[in-house]
Amino acid sequence: MDCLELNIHQLILSDLAENIGDCKDNTPIEELNTSIDLVTSQVETRAVEEEDGEQVRVFMSTSRVHCNIGFAELAVNMPDSLISETVPVLVEILRDVPYIDFDHCLAWDDWALPDQLVAATVSALLRIASRHAEYREAAMGAITTFVSQIVSMLCKGDSSDILSQFAPAFHGFYRAIISAPFAWSLDEWAAVAAALNTLFSPEVVAGLNHLLLDVLRREEDDPEGVLFVRTFLSRYIARARPLSGYFILCCVIEAQWTILAQALAPAGRHADVPFAEAAACNHAWKCLLEGAVAESLTGSEAYRDALAKTLESAMKCFTNLLMQIEEMDAEPSEDSYAWETMSESLKLASVCSAASHTLDKALFARIQLLLSEDSPVSDNLVQEAALKATAVLVRNFPEIAARMANHLRRFVTSPLPIFEFEFTPGTRTPPPLVAAAKCLALCINLAPGDDLIMSYMYSLLNHIAATSKEPYEAAAVLTSLSDSADAATLYSMETGLRGLSEDEKRLVAISTISVVTRLALEFNTEEVTRLAISMLLQRLRSAEPTVEAAIAYNLVDLALEAPEAAFADIIKVFSNINRSANPDDPRFSNNMVLAAQTRLARELRRRPELYELYLVELLTLFCDKGVAIQNVAISNHRTKVEAMTEQLASLLLPLDALLSHADCAVPPSSALTTLFRNMWFICVLFQFTAEDSEHPAMEWQRPALARIAAKTPPIVLDEAHDTIVSDLEYNPVIRREYAETVVSRHRDILIKHIALRSSEIRSLYPGQIIFLLCMHDMERLRAGAGLPASLVTYFANNGLNRNVGLVQCMEAVAEKVVRECAADLNALAAKQALPAALSRELRRLLLYSTHRIARARDVAGRYLNRLITSFPSLTCDPPLVFAVLETLTLLRRACENEYLDEDNPTFVFSSDKMALTLELTDDYAARNQMLRSLQRDAHNWFELALGRAPVELHATLQRYLSGNNAASSADPSDLGASIAVDFVRAYGPIDRKLASMSTMLGYQYDRAKVAAGELTSKAYFSGEASGFRIARLIDPRTDDTQTTPQEVKLLKERVAGVMQDIAEKRSNLTIQELKRLLFRCAATIISLDNFDRGLVHYLVALPFELFNPPSVSAGIEAWSWVISEKPEYEMVLMSELTSAWNDTIKFGRGMFSKSMNYTDPFNHPVEYSPSNREEAERNAKVARRLLLPHQLIMQLLVSRLQAARYRKPGLMLLLQRLTLASTRAHSQMSTHPLAREARFSLLLFGFEVLRSSHLDTYCEHQLRDCLYRCAFSWFAVRPQWSFGSNRVQIDTDVKVLSEFLSYLQSDSVRGFASASSLSPVQAAGRSSYYKNLLKNQSVPLRLLVENEVFHLTVWANPTNDSKRGGDHIGTVEKVMMDSSWVSAIRNVWKIDPAIAVHMSERFNVAALNTETTRLVRSNTRDVLDVPEALHFLIGEKLDSNIKRDLKYLLLWVPIPPVLAITFFEKRYNNDSLLLQYAHRILEQHPVEVTFFFVPQIVQALRYDELGYVSRFIFETAKISQLFCHQIIWNMKANCYKDDLGEVEDSMKPTLDRMTDMIVGALSGEAKEFYTREFEFFNTVTSISGKLKPFIKKTKPEKKAKIDEEMAKIRVDVGVYLPSNPDGVVVDIDKKSGRPLQSHAKAPFMATFKVRKSRVIAIEEGDGLGDVEAAKQQEEEYDVWQAAIFKVGDDCRQDVLALQVIAMFKNIFSTIGLTVYLFPYRVTATAPGCGVIDVVPNATSRDEMGRAKVNDLLDFFVAKYGGEDTVEFQRARLNFIQSMAAYSVACYILQIKDRHNGNIMIDGEGHIVHIDFGFLFDIDECSRTSTSHTILLICSLFDALTSRRCQI
Repeated sequence: MDCLELNIHQLILSDLAENIGDCKDNTPIEELNTSIDLVTSQVETRAVEEEDGEQVRVFMSTSRVHCNIGFAELAVNMPDSLISETVPVLVEILRDVPYIDFDHCLAWDDWALPDQLVAATVSALLRIASRHAEYREAAMGAITTFVSQIVSMLCKGDSSDILSQFAPAFHGFYRAIISAPFAWSLDEWAAVAAALNTLFSPEVVAGLNHLLLDVLRREEDDPEGVLFVRTFLSRYIARARPLSGYFILCCVIEAQWTILAQALAPAGRHADVPFAEAAACNHAWKCLLEGAVAESLTGSEAYRDALAKTLESAMKCFTNLLMQIEEMDAEPSEDSYAWETMSESLKLASVCSAASHTLDKALFARIQLLLSEDSPVSDNLVQEAALKATAVLVRNFPEIAARMANHLRRFVTSPLPIFEFEFTPGTRTPPPLVAAAKCLALCINLAPGDDLIMSYMYSLLNHIAATSKEPYEAAAVLTSLSDSADAATLYSMETGLRGLSEDEKRLVAISTISVVTRLALEFNTEEVTRLAISMLLQRLRSAEPTVEAAIAYNLVDLALEAPEAAFADIIKVFSNINRSANPDDPRFSNNMVLAAQTRLARELRRRPELYELYLVELLTLFCDKGVAIQNVAISNHRTKVEAMTEQLASLLLPLDALLSHADCAVPPSSALTTLFRNMWFICVLFQFTAEDSEHPAMEWQRPALARIAAKTPPIVLDEAHDTIVSDLEYNPVIRREYAETVVSRHRDILIKHIALRSSEIRSLYPGQIIFLLCMHDMERLRAGAGLPASLVTYFANNGLNRNVGLVQCMEAVAEKVVRECAADLNALAAKQALPAALSRELRRLLLYSTHRIARARDVAGRYLNRLITSFPSLTCDPPLVFAVLETLTLLRRACENEYLDEDNPTFVFSSDKMALTLELTDDYAARNQMLRSLQRDAHNWFELALGRAPVELHATLQRYLSGNNAASSADPSDLGASIAVDFVRAYGPIDRKLASMSTMLGYQYDRAKVAAGELTSKAYFSGEASGFRIARLIDPRTDDTQTTPQEVKLLKERVAGVMQDIAEKRSNLTIQELKRLLFRCAATIISLDNFDRGLVHYLVALPFELFNPPSVSAGIEAWSWVISEKPEYEMVLMSELTSAWNDTIKFGRGMFSKSMNYTDPFNHPVEYSPSNREEAERNAKVARRLLLPHQLIMQLLVSRLQAARYRKPGLMLLLQRLTLASTRAHSQMSTHPLAREARFSLLLFGFEVLRSSHLDTYCEHQLRDCLYRCAFSWFAVRPQWSFGSNRVQIDTDVKVLSEFLSYLQSDSVRGFASASSLSPVQAAGRSSYYKNLLKNQSVPLRLLVENEVFHLTVWANPTNDSKRGGDHIGTVEKVMMDSSWVSAIRNVWKIDPAIAVHMSERFNVAALNTETTRLVRSNTRDVLDVPEALHFLIGEKLDSNIKRDLKYLLLWVPIPPVLAITFFEKRYNNDSLLLQYAHRILEQHPVEVTFFFVPQIVQALRYDELGYVSRFIFETAKISQLFCHQIIWNMKANCYKDDLGEVEDSMKPTLDRMTDMIVGALSGEAKEFYTREFEFFNTVTSISGKLKPFIKKTKPEKKAKIDEEMAKIRVDVGVYLPSNPDGVVVDIDKKSGRPLQSHAKAPFMATFKVRKSRVIAIEEGDGLGDVEAAKQQEEEYDVWQAAIFKVGDDCRQDVLALQVIAMFKNIFSTIGLTVYLFPYRVTATAPGCGVIDVVPNATSRDEMGRAKVNDLLDFFVAKYGGEDTVEFQRARLNFIQSMAAYSVACYILQIKDRHNGNIMIDGEGHIVHIDFGFLFDIDECSRTSTSHTILLICSLFDALTSRRCQI
């Protein structure tokens, strides 16, 4: 390979070594050995022979050297097993280097071959020795030997060889030492130092410096050799490595201190340092600065000798060089390396001094001299090295810290030329200044004393102040900064500076400013940073231009580290200076503040959290300057503002720099949008964006504007959140006087852009002209970058859309921009340079095409269509295609929502697949129009793509379909997938043969076969690949995909383990993992030659173990696959399925679960809380998930039935048994309204089985009887509506019931004769009996089913809207006579008495009610388990004829407590049995249920002659302390009839006695709790009494008194508000007291912090959790609850009204209605006293009127946004749902007095009624006003319909 030019050979070897290192952990050793042999086989070393006692040099070719270098690089990555063979080779390679005659080759890039070989070999040895301690000795020996040999060669070798071979080899050694971190020992350093110290000799250095002269003398004898050497050296010199004597010495010194520093560092400090250029020396020096050298590191005698010699040599080297330089007439050249050598010698000396634990006085004196004004050297490198050496000495000898701190302070305040630098962009603080600041910080830290940093900061500030030209300014600065500053110090500083020139003073100020800044950055504490910033800010405005530039420059560095508040101060000062800039002021000629602002913007990437703050400041500054320029022009028309305009344009630089950061995303906010809009308005006003030749933009300006435009957020927001309409007329940044003087030019430019709209343009305001030009120019810039989507946002504000002329111009501008955008994109497309962002922009346009505002979506749809039709190939872009298909799917779901949940429109639809979110209008007509439009456009786009790139389109659509697996077969079909299937099987025009054939035959061809084959192949081979992976995981030795017994066993164990985890509720299985597992089982069953029953069992059992829709759906897919592939397995699989189905019956799962059964709403706790829509939706979701699995399985069973009915009797028998088992379990079936479909679907399946079966009469009768009884059992509970407003569900229920009804009508006995010992006559009689029985059952069942259908049709169409269809008219009920009703009820009673009891609720027929009453009273024992039957037994009042049957009450099931309480009334004559039953019922119900009825229980004491009520109260008060407190308060409230407590109630003695008895029974904690609670409450309510003397005083006086009293209240542990027993008061807002309006009473309102707990249902992410055992979590939360304390006002009527409203809420929730009621709490606590909860976050209609809000629609728009926003539509829906519920409640309760003060509207738009003083027959007399009612209706109508009422 020697023929390869340059170093390609070596590059190949280096890459090979690197690749082996990268893959050695994942590659078999055999493969590694093969690759390693490629390198090692070419390695050669010298055969060692001695001739006359000298080593002979051997020639080595370039390729061999490359191999050796490659081996050295590879050695580091060798496996551990080969290290023992590698190290000896490396040792030999390094041994040979001094004796190799390298080829005169220049085919290298960076370093010569000897250099590379030594660097690679030494680095490898060091890195191997670092990891493998056993090879350390060999490695160190080789390195030490090499150093000795190479030093010898450098001293004695031939000049040409030294320059071309030995010096580069030594340089390679130096590079390895400073780059490879290694924990050297002190003795190892001493050995290396002993060899290297030879090179300190001045004679050796001089000889090395004269080598080139020696070579040049031979030019005549060896011109080629000399030319090679000169070329060789020139390449090294080009890389600043001259290979001179001083350079070699510099390498020696740096290598020495690097090794020594690493030897002195603590153990383990170099372990994690990566190998990199100069990594070792940098890290070693860092370690030296972090801590002092350990006292224990003293080393051996040889080490100490080497240390002393090295220190002496380093100091001599520095002194000799200094003397030589002083004798020179000019500065030494850069190639001499004199300054570098001096710098490194100082470092080495300092390290040696630290290592010896003795401060070298000569070194210390030398350093002090160098760091002074009298320094003999003024070179940056030497001064910086002196400072670094000082840091090492101070760290190790802290006793000199204080002295050096003062010395350094004088040093940095000296006018030294090394501190000079220009504060221009891109420059940095001089390294000596940075080093000085760091060293000073270290000295201050180590010096004794407290708060030294603050003293030094003030001292440095004094120097800044002393350099001021105005003494009074200096004194002012000093005084402002520190009251304790020493004025004498300032005076002495001024005296010391007096002899300096102005330039020198300026230099002192600049260096001091930089040091102050660096000190602040070094200490990095908030206090020091704030001090530095305040110091510099105060000097900023009074400084000279150059000093000002220095301050501005350094303030940027401080700002990047400062706290946010200090950062804000800095940018505000910058802005103020820029804002007040005068173009005539010379201090701003260089615009240093602007440069600082731009630099700050550019470097702010380190503080991304401050982006927004700085952005707001820059935008505000830009706008302010724009306004200032207009004001100047207005005040003096002759003023030239061109210079000011240029200054304004220059502010685009920091804006551009800030917004250019990749992570600088502008957050969407109204304030930022307004600022950006104003900025662009000003740019347009001053024509920064103009493209015409009269106003050319600066060269940098237009690209900057384009970048700013790309990051600018939409400048138009939704109508409710934007003031743009008013801004266009009265914009604060566009001065009308100025705009009118220049707008004609802008108008002409706009007419030039959209000439067709010139007439409309002439009638526009100046602000509108500016807006249109802004729209054009900014969107043109964006479109040029491929970002056209933001055009649509201009049409998303209806305020703009209402201005016809303006919107027409906007459309014209948009049309022009899109047209030019398409042209630009075409030009870019021709260059194959289409912007990558275009696809994302098209997806944004796609989302905008579903916008809530019609004009916005029309514009988006139009431009999206234009761009895609211009570039049809974009439809092959997968993200765009997927987004189109997913959007279509979401839109169809949005349209389906009208029927799935009519009363609760969903506004937000999301696709996880594409991270798409649509926010849609609640107008279903608009949704349907969007769907039709997008579907039409998508069809056209795909047709275009099909003609251009059919293969690519097909591949993209197949990819979409392959990733579109539904979680459940119950999921609705996706429109996107349907369209994808259509186009996957379509062929394009490119297939001309098929097109011709289609035309000729008139038959539409497609490629369905090919598409199916492609999809199948992809699925097959992806599955095969997965199989290979799985097989490898199971058994790494597996080489094929054949299923092994071991695989089957492992698979069974896996499934069994999963089932065990599911059973123990600890499974985290996802739907994807479940499907994979099921299909693996199915695939294994299909692939096995022998049938495995166990695997089939697991295949069926696993989905049933989870038993939810996703698992069952996945199971059905797997089962169907097995049946289709292996039909002979069907019977076994169906047998397992039947067995699993029976297990669901046994364990009560799915439709056989009673967990969601219908229960009376009053058997649940009735809560005083707002309606919870989420809870209703969650209940519906749980019910569907519970019932759906059986429905899915029934679909499979129906399918198998149709396949088996003619030829599979065995399967038919299985289906018959399944039907019998299911229908016999009818009592276990769910009675939830949503279970109607599941039950009657099962019955339909059962009737189909009955029809398809060949059964004898008896068997047929048994099956039919089970079916009928199962159907009847649905009617054994109270009649039910549907659940919620799912029209699709209702329609489905109606259809399944209608189909079931048709089965009933056609059902007949058709049994076949059976083999029997009975005579034919008896058999015939049996048949007629079955027919008779069928008739008796069929009529009532048809009657009930028809009634059920009628119920559902009424629910679906309550207003009898003809568009929704008519009501179902039953045929059976129409022909029923009284006798027929009696017969029917008797037949039904025989089947189930519960059905008969509930029939009277379905049919309002007197004969039916009479017969039911008779049956109940004559067969009482039959209905003991039917609570509703009790009404028929007892009636409205007790009948003496039934007293004998009352004995059964002791066994009767419980009725709701609200009914049990009525039995204590007088009309029931205190019957003891009835009272015992009522008492038992109240005791049986949980306290949480009876707690709600406390007022009614107290009233029951009126007729409690036998003491049952008293006993219940007394016993319950022992159980529940909350009940105890509430019953006491209520009894106290009922002691008197009037508000003032003067007219006693007749039951007062009873109530007093009960109160005393309850309180007397309290003890222990209960007694303490009672005392705490009542004392707390009495303290609060007593405020009303103390407020009475203030009734006639002003509100402020009343509030002061309330605040005074509330401040005295102490909150005890566990106390609560009577109106909030479910929460604990933890705090009081003692300033929240508020007196309420009252003429003679003193009510007041106060706010309490109440801690409550709630249960949160945790949703399962993928829906595989247990349906019936959803995870719940209880959490505590605090809420501020305001309460009104009333005195002298009877609250009991409000309590009653709110009780009924709360019961309404329970009823609505039970049937899934999402209407809204808020029964807030009111508790009567004493006569005329009570506590009323305040409805949170609500305002009354009356308060709105007082706030000048007279229109509800305007209120909704102002609060929630425009009528097209989701927030408004959601609030309107809340308003409608609450209005509907309260309308029903007000109508039934006859609630009156509904004036504006009694109607509240909360923060979410709900209407809430309060104050129920007039209800039932209590009238407000003449106060009712018809006109007032009509006005209220009009206002509500506006909010309900978003249209103005015309009444």
